[in-house]
Amino acid sequence: MFRWVMLLATYVGLGSGQLLIAAEPIRLTTDGRVKRDPVFSKPDGSELLYVVLDRPKQLRLMKLTLANGKVEPLHADETRSEFEPAVSRDGRFLAFVQNQGNLSLALVIKDLMTGTQADVPPGGGFSGMHSPAIAPDNSRLLYSYPEDGRQHLFAVGIDAKKPRRLVDSSGINNWPSFSPDGQLVVFSSTRDGDYDLYVMKSDGTDVRQLTDSPKQDIRPRWSPDGRRIAFTSNRDGNYEIYLIALDGNGLTRVSKHPEQDDYATWSPDGRRLVFVAERDGHQDLVAVDAP
Repeated sequence: MFRWVMLLATYVGLGSGQLLIAAEPIRLTTDGRVKRDPVFSKPDGSELLYVVLDRPKQLRLMKLTLANGKVEPLHADETRSEFEPAVSRDGRFLAFVQNQGNLSLALVIKDLMTGTQADVPPGGGFSGMHSPAIAPDNSRLLYSYPEDGRQHLFAVGIDAKKPRRLVDSSGINNWPSFSPDGQLVVFSSTRDGDYDLYVMKSDGTDVRQLTDSPKQDIRPRWSPDGRRIAFTSNRDGNYEIYLIALDGNGLTRVSKHPEQDDYATWSPDGRRLVFVAERDGHQDLVAVDAP
């Protein structure tokens, strides 16, 4: 963890628009187990949540304290799979997907201040919610849900009440992410045949295409300053982390490795990116300065 602390202390910003690859990643975990879905859970950037394949059939939420490298289960006694965590900007609300039996996925919303919990229950059959994103003002959250042969984006109150369809198009719509001011949402969609990034107003109107690649552009995450979006793409033949500006310019490749890099998330101050890096067949969380 000493190297992580030094990384925090010695960061020097780079000018925007430079198509640079970030410095060598700093490894944050060392167990090599299958991982996904990292997200900072404290406004000061001191703690990360992520998901690990703990047993062959259980995905478990884990908490990493960056100051000392301590890793522990978030819900030590939980036997169900829990994944895709989302945390509100102020750290008060935690949302995640929970397998409540027979591949039925519910959306759990916890108020960490009051200790209360609300659920959006799964629909019938093998279905459920995915990819929750909490609005900056904690008023609601978005999620992806399959219905009528397509996968839409829905909005629901932070109390898990009054869900409504927000985005309805052909194909799959997934991985919503709010802009810092809550006015816009970026997401990934297959409406034109393959996964590209799209931006819309937070009420679901004025949808416009941001990327146009013959490969997959997925899992976008808006930067804390609102200037750039991190995402995963295999446009160069391998899954890597990229950045792009809101106007579609300034495409920057952050990672470059023969193995897969995925699931990027921003530190709360916007200076670093944390993602899952596969090296020698093993997966760990790494941090890099955002170029």
